[in-house]
Amino acid sequence: MKKDKKFYRDSLKKLTPYDPHEVPYKIKLNANENPYGLPEEIVEEILRKAKNLEYSRYPNANSVKLSETVSSFWGLNRDNIVIGNGSDELIDYLIKAFSEKGRRVITTAPSFAMYKIYSIINGSIFVQIPLSQSNFSLNEDKVLEEAKKEDSSIVFIAYPNAPTGNYFAEDKIIKIIEESGCLVVVDEAYYEFGEKTFVPLISCYDNLVILRTFSKAYSLASLRVGYLLSNPEIISEVRKVKSPFNVNTFSQLAAQVVFENKEILKNGIKKIIEERENLINRINELPPFKAHPSRTNFVLVEAGSKENSDLVYNNLLKQGILVQTVSDPIFST
Repeated sequence: MKKDKKFYRDSLKKLTPYDPHEVPYKIKLNANENPYGLPEEIVEEILRKAKNLEYSRYPNANSVKLSETVSSFWGLNRDNIVIGNGSDELIDYLIKAFSEKGRRVITTAPSFAMYKIYSIINGSIFVQIPLSQSNFSLNEDKVLEEAKKEDSSIVFIAYPNAPTGNYFAEDKIIKIIEESGCLVVVDEAYYEFGEKTFVPLISCYDNLVILRTFSKAYSLASLRVGYLLSNPEIISEVRKVKSPFNVNTFSQLAAQVVFENKEILKNGIKKIIEERENLINRINELPPFKAHPSRTNFVLVEAGSKENSDLVYNNLLKQGILVQTVSDPIFST
């Protein structure tokens, strides 16, 4: 069927439907999930409380109980938070609320793929600023050069960055917040594995947004829960574009129980960090492979050549071990 009808969008020609190509596996490392899952005692508490949910009713429109619990933990209140159906949804809401068609959304290269996808879906112009090839550092001057253009609206900064796994210098990010004139979104999806955060600065800057997820350290990837922290004015704008019942009742309950019991999860997080460091050390004993330092739950490995990278990937796949390949030219792998 030809797509020459007037109702097709030209901008979507740049995209293909998301298809993760699910294959049988023994070890799954390609989605950066928590391999240990939830402790049995937390699962039991979720299931016990789930018996009392009213499944015939729509969920609470603003996830009020979860919002109060999470925001209170960070010394904030309900006017500082939006709960989303995963942080992906919140990225979409931010672009909808603050970047009209034709305006520019800026991030690094490489970075989290969904910034680009939602920018294209919403008709924004997507701009990437390459990281330093030597140490993946942030070029804040180049970011500012783009951000200060009249049609620029949002700067996304993954902190720590994916897929490089590193933190950018805090002073560089603060400079972007202070001088860009844009909304600056600091995506702290992997916060629990490095514990550096910009949350305390929310009260200092009126253009700062923090993104978090329950999908990584908190083992709730299947239930799709994330949250956004900012000042009340930003939150009000995001709620204007938010779907009214965006997070289902069971997900709200599960996230509530997990957050209330997050101390129990710390042993699993500690184990992931220990295994991460062990893996980095072991890989670096095998030249030409180079494992980069990481403050996440994944490790970026340079293989020395595209041929080596493909060989390792395919051999792991044959053994039922799923990993990601990185095709961005910055890595030369």
